[in-house]
Amino acid sequence: MSTTRIRTIAQLSAAAKEYDFNPSLHLKYWIRSASAVLRQAHVYDDEKAYSDAYVLYLRYAQLVLESLHTHPEARRPHERTHLLKLDKELNKVLERLQQLKPILEQQLEEFQQHELQTQIRRDQLASQRSSSNVGHEQQVDIDLRGLGVKDHPELQSKEDQLRQRQEELWHNELLQQQRRQEEVQRQSQSPPPYAPIELPPPPPQVPRRPDTAHIIMEHKSRAANEAGASLRTVFLPNQLRASFLDLALPNTRRKLETCGILCGILNRNAFFITHLVIPDQESTSDTCATKDEETLFNFLDQNDLFTLGWIHTHPTQTCFLSSVDLHTQNSYQLMLPEAIAVVCAPMHEPSWGIFRLTDPPGIKAITDCRQPGTFHPHSQANIYTDAKMPPGHVSSRDGLPFQLIDLRPK
Repeated sequence: MSTTRIRTIAQLSAAAKEYDFNPSLHLKYWIRSASAVLRQAHVYDDEKAYSDAYVLYLRYAQLVLESLHTHPEARRPHERTHLLKLDKELNKVLERLQQLKPILEQQLEEFQQHELQTQIRRDQLASQRSSSNVGHEQQVDIDLRGLGVKDHPELQSKEDQLRQRQEELWHNELLQQQRRQEEVQRQSQSPPPYAPIELPPPPPQVPRRPDTAHIIMEHKSRAANEAGASLRTVFLPNQLRASFLDLALPNTRRKLETCGILCGILNRNAFFITHLVIPDQESTSDTCATKDEETLFNFLDQNDLFTLGWIHTHPTQTCFLSSVDLHTQNSYQLMLPEAIAVVCAPMHEPSWGIFRLTDPPGIKAITDCRQPGTFHPHSQANIYTDAKMPPGHVSSRDGLPFQLIDLRPK
């Protein structure tokens, strides 16, 4: 979601509504999704990416106020308790939205003023070049159209050089006119009254760009889903898979699946998988289901971690997403579009893969399906795709640190 342009409040509000609330999905997943949205908003707010923060704060408010309480499961005592926790955060969120609004309006005003000044200056420079033979002024090659000049010292240097050179030219022209006037006075026997020198107007200052460094994110989104929406990069430690396979080996030998939860942080518009959490679970040769999700969620909340996907083994099958896996992946991806599924099939080739549901048609097809938890065919093609970079959004890197946390009973 990284913001590379300034948007109006109306545009930001429209972006906040770009999600589909489907009450057929269990409320617990929507509650986790709202929590993830709020956590992302806090991260962007801390990084001064105020446009992204505003969109996510507003999305959280809309989820809590307009959607979650209308869910068919909202009256259940357990879900009601979690909804009340979300409600408690709502006043803070609404207050922060009011604080951010004038900040964003000021940013937009400064941006529009800068764009106007830049265009005026560009037109003036073009006019000067057409009417002047000052060659060295043509040697300055600077792009005044971009933003984030603080991140590019060479552009800042050229801009300063251009400003300094224009001032020198103006002062030189002033001195030349003064000398011509003095020469006229010396040659005249009766020098005329001192005439005021008509000075050329000082050159318009090259407008400095507004400080937009806080919205120039370090990690650019390089991938997109099938609808064209950008997907933030997910960095996956290469060593994580080997550690998981070692832990899963006893189950693999007994032909039982093992699953783990991929968790991490959001930093400079990219996700980093920093924890592999093994929840309490029950397994068969072709299924794996988590137990005691409350303990898992408490761990994630206490450590301020995002759920970035899951990893599981196929001890007897090939590397693919089964129909049951598709429904599991859908629950993760509805919470976070970048969430991934890592499948390890140590007895087959390829022995592993990284996948996500397509959007569209995969997410809608699985969300609308009424057979979760059972093996069944799906008539739609292209339901899921490879997520490895390129062209996907997952980058596997050596040397990235991570922790393995085993929450299973000893």
